[in-house]
Amino acid sequence: MEAGSILLNKEGKLIIDDGLEKEIMLVPHKQIKVIVNGEEASSPVSITAKDQVELLPREKGDEAEIIVQISPDRLSAYVKLISEVKVIPDIEVEQTLYKVTVKASSRLVQNYSFTIEQIRQALADKGVCFGINEDNKLHSILNNPTPSRVLVAKGIPYQPGVDESVNILFDTEKNCQPEVLPDGRVDFKQKRIVTVEKGAVLAEKVPGKPGQPGTGVDGEPINPPDYKKIVLRAGEGTALKNDGASVVAVKRGLPSFHINKDTWEFRVNPVYEVEEVTIGTGNLEFNGHIVVHKNVAEGMSVFGAGDVNIEGAVYGAKIAALGNVNIEKNVLSSFINAGGMTQYLKDTKKNLQCINNALIQIVELGGILKERCDQLNKEVCLGQLIVGLINKKFTDVPKVITQIEKILKEQQFVVSSELESLVTELKVKFRRLGWLKVKSVEEVKRFQERVSAVISSLEAQDSESKGNVKLSYAVNSNIEAEGDVHVTGKGCINTNINARGNVIVDGVFRGGSISCKGTIKIKEAGSEMGVRTIIKTSAGYIKIDKAHQNVIVSAGSNSKNINNTEYKVFIN
Repeated sequence: MEAGSILLNKEGKLIIDDGLEKEIMLVPHKQIKVIVNGEEASSPVSITAKDQVELLPREKGDEAEIIVQISPDRLSAYVKLISEVKVIPDIEVEQTLYKVTVKASSRLVQNYSFTIEQIRQALADKGVCFGINEDNKLHSILNNPTPSRVLVAKGIPYQPGVDESVNILFDTEKNCQPEVLPDGRVDFKQKRIVTVEKGAVLAEKVPGKPGQPGTGVDGEPINPPDYKKIVLRAGEGTALKNDGASVVAVKRGLPSFHINKDTWEFRVNPVYEVEEVTIGTGNLEFNGHIVVHKNVAEGMSVFGAGDVNIEGAVYGAKIAALGNVNIEKNVLSSFINAGGMTQYLKDTKKNLQCINNALIQIVELGGILKERCDQLNKEVCLGQLIVGLINKKFTDVPKVITQIEKILKEQQFVVSSELESLVTELKVKFRRLGWLKVKSVEEVKRFQERVSAVISSLEAQDSESKGNVKLSYAVNSNIEAEGDVHVTGKGCINTNINARGNVIVDGVFRGGSISCKGTIKIKEAGSEMGVRTIIKTSAGYIKIDKAHQNVIVSAGSNSKNINNTEYKVFIN
């Protein structure tokens, strides 16, 4: 020790040179406990070389620790080394000419004192026993300790399963398809709504498969989640097949589906709904009921094989339905027809029945001729026999097919795909010698059954149709109905009504004409200006609350011209 020096040894004892003659002032530190002659000094104290001075840390510091962290999925294990930190007493000595000031201080000493065995034991204590990278990771963190966590073990992730899925077999866009004309041109204004036919498969469930388990860093298996299973549900117009693995349509209509979690519900709706009918939507044709929530624009047309319900107005348009037509608001300069397909159905059914009867006889006669040829050991083509029968006995059948084709061409209603394809095949068989390819009587029998099924379909349509018209107000329009016509609002102006049933006008009927076979009831007919108004029924009676001049009424053989305003007009 140099003369006049002051030192702090490893045990924390202050050593002062005996030759130091200056005043020595010891200044304590908040982290260091200063003991002078057995008593703690909390404020600066004067000391000499004879005093016993000891400096001790108030806190022990941080102990060394190995922290093992396992990821929530049990696929990763990390090690984080917390070093040992000690608080070591120290001094700062300041000397002046007459005084020495000794300030107590502290310093921190960091020490990583771990072994590979300690890390292994820490991992084992946490249950980590699989996928440990001992060669690279464990030795690396010992050689290059860091306070950051280090990945030391990796498990094997599970292999996920394959979820069940659904293969949709119809157009989910629900877009109207433009009509392709016979010459190949496309009419983008005239569009048909795509529907599915009875028996069509709407969707099929694609099977899934379970996944493969993995292994966690704890050595335990990690099971994959159950693969998603889907339930197919049959809603209105559909049915389940193949133990619930597929959905089929049980009637013709517009297909749709709704997903609720893992349940897929399918429906076939015979009703097609559209917000409005404009040049953007195109003209509508649908093999079922049509609902228009707003208006039908000028120049557009709506044709339905069922009912047509329009919740708005109709402007300069054409509305026709095999069933009823209901229009909630006004009709301006338009043509309305309900049930006008009745005669078409009757004529088509009549002609198809004629063909069906001929096919029944062809099946019977063809079987007899084929059996006779077999008995005589004569080779004969069944197709040639059928062609011969048609040329000799059923010469009217090709003419009947021509009549059906003419009916379909003249009608603007939607033709079912069954009828359309049937007529096409009838033309091939009876006009282009298509029967020559027939090899068995069973083929003819199946074709005859097909014709019979189409006839039954037409009969079902006929039984469902009513052909009534119900509207609020009509101006400069033509209204035709196989059933009744009911005008519920202000009435009709310059409008012609032709019905097979009854006609009821809750408001005024001014200008134009009414012709029907049933009862006619009108609140007010004609006008004070004497607008010519014709009202006629062939089998019912006419009742008018108020009729103006120039109104002509006729019920059967009775008729009357109104020359002045009359009330409670009744004629039968």
